[in-house]
Amino acid sequence: MIIACGSLKAELERFGPHQDNIRMHYMSQNLHRYPDKMREELQERIDSFNEKGNTIVLGYGLCSNGVSGLLAGKNGIYIPRVHDCISLYLGGAERYHAHFSRRPGTYYLTQNWIENQKDPLGLLENEYTQRVGAEMAKEAIEWELKNYKYICYIDPGSEDPSPYRERAKENARVLGKKYFEVKGNDNFFRRILYGPYSRKYFVYIEPEQTSNYKNFFKQEN
Repeated sequence: MIIACGSLKAELERFGPHQDNIRMHYMSQNLHRYPDKMREELQERIDSFNEKGNTIVLGYGLCSNGVSGLLAGKNGIYIPRVHDCISLYLGGAERYHAHFSRRPGTYYLTQNWIENQKDPLGLLENEYTQRVGAEMAKEAIEWELKNYKYICYIDPGSEDPSPYRERAKENARVLGKKYFEVKGNDNFFRRILYGPYSRKYFVYIEPEQTSNYKNFFKQEN
């Protein structure tokens, strides 16, 4: 059983599942903004799928500790050993850290975040402005991104990226950030679907044990 953030649906569906024994369940993309609610709803799903022989793999990273404190069922839980979904789009934690070391202060955008208007301009136009008005909304989004120098579009390489690239560039222009893009890497999406679930790439929570953020910082081979 795979329980994944809705933001990963396009990538996961592109590669499968091609096996009858793989079941998929997608959670609301908005949960990443509310880690406590994420934990609560994930636990409900884990409990509901706690069947004999039903191994659970999460399509989540640590996600602001949203997966910390989850109680595994009879067969344990596999969780990608990454901090958030950006590492999944880039192919893993090592590739993320390589990018981070070259350009710290980068805000990453993906096709899904842009399509669902969760990019900074999408939030500005569809949420912030409605709540506080255009002027205060612009100030709020600028304050939230004050520590970022760059906006980067992650090109998945699966279709024409032009509209998403242009939207990412618009975000950079309006918010006064430098723009660049990188090629995505689909290796981790394949691992989530088909394994192998090695401890190098996945945290394994033993049956009836509780996940802890410290699990993500242990060095495994």
